[in-house]
Amino acid sequence: MTRIARISVAPGPGRCYLRTQDGHLSVRVQHSDPLGARVGLIANGALLLSGDQVRLEVEVADGAWLDVVEATGTVAYRGEQPSSWLVDATVGDGAALSWSTPPFVVSDDATTHRGTRIRLHGTGRALLQDKIVLGRAGQLGGDITTSTDAVDDAGPLLVEHLDLSRSIRVLPGVLGRLRAMDTVTALGWTPQPAEGLSAGLAGAGETWFPLDRSGSVLRWMGHGLFQDTLGDRTFSAWQTDLLAAYPRRDAAMELAESSGQP
Repeated sequence: MTRIARISVAPGPGRCYLRTQDGHLSVRVQHSDPLGARVGLIANGALLLSGDQVRLEVEVADGAWLDVVEATGTVAYRGEQPSSWLVDATVGDGAALSWSTPPFVVSDDATTHRGTRIRLHGTGRALLQDKIVLGRAGQLGGDITTSTDAVDDAGPLLVEHLDLSRSIRVLPGVLGRLRAMDTVTALGWTPQPAEGLSAGLAGAGETWFPLDRSGSVLRWMGHGLFQDTLGDRTFSAWQTDLLAAYPRRDAAMELAESSGQP
């Protein structure tokens, strides 16, 4: 079953223009100001079941910002039909999109796909974090493919397809026996990693590399996300940099926090 959730945001005179439509996911507004909003995504039931096709369409207009937070993790369950989770986002000139996710867990005998398409216009920027875990407790995990297709006005920024199915991920140079992967992707600018890694240098499970044109990717791989703190620290540092150009947002959030409002 395919159900589409939609989010669009544009600057407004007193408060941003924010339009949402629920699908498999409900959209909950956590904060808004004249330039943008922070929203949470909540599942309208168990996800992902056999045959579920989750779609999210996002549009951030010129000069706006949007911070998307997935409130809970997602489990791809076993079933006769494959499932999928696809995000299609457009980010306008001078706009910013930030998107963080809790773990996406692939249970035994599940077959699923997680894909992201991003279009940047002008000086638009995007920051994404994806956490993949193979298997629930005591499991090895099923089959998953992931894809990222990001373009700007000049052409492709990042095109990646990962096949992490059981027969492929055990091959040399893929994942082997590792079960978790955390990827932080910046598009539209090239932030440096918080830990000072050199480009292409792999430490204890992590790699950072700048894109050829305006972007950075940091990836951590290990036995469990409980071992990973680099991904979250990197996302937090890059998010601060991403949203620094929106002073109204910072002032509004500080006022809300000082008054005890969510």
